[in-house]
Amino acid sequence: MSSQATQQSAPQTWSTNQAYSPSSSPTSSEGLSLESQQVIAAFGSEAPAILNNYALQLEGLLDSAVAWGQEMTGTLQEYAEFATQSHTENLAYNEILTNPDVLSDYTIRFFGPEGPYPVHEGEQDLEAYGYPTEQVDPYAYGEFPAPPAAAAPQQPTNFWGTFNDMMARDPQNAWRVLNQAQPGTVSNKLFVME
Repeated sequence: MSSQATQQSAPQTWSTNQAYSPSSSPTSSEGLSLESQQVIAAFGSEAPAILNNYALQLEGLLDSAVAWGQEMTGTLQEYAEFATQSHTENLAYNEILTNPDVLSDYTIRFFGPEGPYPVHEGEQDLEAYGYPTEQVDPYAYGEFPAPPAAAAPQQPTNFWGTFNDMMARDPQNAWRVLNQAQPGTVSNKLFVME
């Protein structure tokens, strides 16, 4: 929208309806300022058209940046209003929760005859007991298997017999049997030996 307005407001330097004359040629430099002639000499005869196109693009970018800025201003104003309302609500909640007199007045009004709670539509609402429930048969689920029993404690005499056999057969791996022993087994053996 803004680029159309920009294109319409840009002055037209050459028209196809002009009659031919030596001074009206698009490449003619007569009637141009010294600066324009220097630009044409340095950058060619297409320089004015390129610069004009560049100016139009810059103006379009500027228009879109202004539109974006206005949109963001509106968004920031909406956020500021929301933040102000939230702050006001927080101050009210803080006052209610920290001032016992205000809290008691609010509670009395809220649960009092003019307040919204309790709201009863009729006698049926007072008789409602909640969600319907039914009795559950404890034997309806079947029986679960018993948990596995703990292993019987190892007898110290059997442990030392196994350890003796291992020492006789494979003394390098006897330490593995000692690692499997219960903590009290080795200490009891040391106490008996002393």
